[in-house]
Amino acid sequence: MRGWQTDQDIFDDAVALFAGVNRTDTRVIDLVQRAGRMTAGEIATAARLSSGAVTAVIDRLEAAGFARRVRDPNDRRRVLVEITDELDRAMEPVFGPVAREGYGRMATYSDAELESWLEFMQMTREFLARHTARVYELIEARAAEREDKVKAS
Repeated sequence: MRGWQTDQDIFDDAVALFAGVNRTDTRVIDLVQRAGRMTAGEIATAARLSSGAVTAVIDRLEAAGFARRVRDPNDRRRVLVEITDELDRAMEPVFGPVAREGYGRMATYSDAELESWLEFMQMTREFLARHTARVYELIEARAAEREDKVKAS
């Protein structure tokens, strides 16, 4: 798992470099693509970014032609962010071969094997989400301890 994680991280670095964006930008692209559309606030929460950082990310993605701000058709006061078709065109040389090879290999697995793989991926996502929340709680507790020590001194 650790080897896979490192390999994925190296690949993600290469993808961001190819796209001309940074890793935070690619994380936001992924979140918005999976959601369809998101508000800046939703992006901030999902990506654990400040509102200022999210604005900067959206600005960079718009400048690259990969995202756009659109009015919410149900509430004209809200602005949503969506990914443009330009992203798919720009990234086809990267992800086209990955998708073709990956789907080809997946076709060699039985339904039972694929279901086991899916169960494993769902379990690891839940596991990681739970432990990520736990680590952030540790970080907050440590910060509070340091603040208390500063106040006491």
